[in-house]
Amino acid sequence: MATQKSSLKRSPKIPKTLYRSLEAENNCMNAKKIDENKLLLELQKGDFNPKEAWFIKDSENREYVMIPQSLLKTITQTIAKAHEDKLKVELERDVVAHVPIDFHDVMTVAIKKLETCRKSDGSLPKIDTFSFVSQIKKEYPNLFLNLEDYFDKQNF
Repeated sequence: MATQKSSLKRSPKIPKTLYRSLEAENNCMNAKKIDENKLLLELQKGDFNPKEAWFIKDSENREYVMIPQSLLKTITQTIAKAHEDKLKVELERDVVAHVPIDFHDVMTVAIKKLETCRKSDGSLPKIDTFSFVSQIKKEYPNLFLNLEDYFDKQNF
């Protein structure tokens, strides 16, 4: 039986201080336009903390949230990781639906094939996992149980 080792990337956890700052809305600011190229941020509540979110309201009462760039990258990595996890769960479900002889062997082939689909930015595209597994079944029929042949041999 082949072993499966996923090379799907893990993203770092978002710091608790950011979660707390997003929930508490402690760092509130007003934005006032000084001229065409300048904007004045006036702190109304809280303090300047580069590890927390800032809630900004402009003169037209539009609201914005600013977060440090590193935290935005962490959030996007977390979303990408969630997409990959969801894709893997869907892949597992559809492998089972195609009646594999050895689930782990099929998943090993599927993960290797999935990794070849990565985009240049490292992300995985949206994939119809049922069709994806169907293609694997066509390429590697020996990995799947053929129920028609099985029942014909059993005289059902």
